[in-house]
Amino acid sequence: MRTEPLMNFSYRQGENGMMYPELQISENPQTDRMPVGRYGKLWKEYMMEKHPHRLSELVAQGKVKEVILKVDEEAEQRKERLIQQFLLKQPMPDTEDTMERAGHMNSLTKQAEEIVLDELVMKVR
Repeated sequence: MRTEPLMNFSYRQGENGMMYPELQISENPQTDRMPVGRYGKLWKEYMMEKHPHRLSELVAQGKVKEVILKVDEEAEQRKERLIQQFLLKQPMPDTEDTMERAGHMNSLTKQAEEIVLDELVMKVR
């Protein structure tokens, strides 16, 4: 019977004192430690639900985290560009009412987010 572990892990101590295994998911260890944003998480959820085989391929190739980060970055950049375009067409109201101005920005942001979700996030890569 085998007594040695199947895999040897190195561990790091977290802020709470617990030991966490150093798992390398992608080819670049720095990529594994980068935080995932909102759009990257949404893309991963979409892929898990609609295209699990493709997601498994990316995991096996060690590219899933890179794709998640790329989706997140592209989506954030596209959202910001869309908001700026919308502001050119629908400028901020000329009023001192903060709530009206905030409502206008929220409306433009929601429009941009819907487009980003449709164009970039809910797509197979």
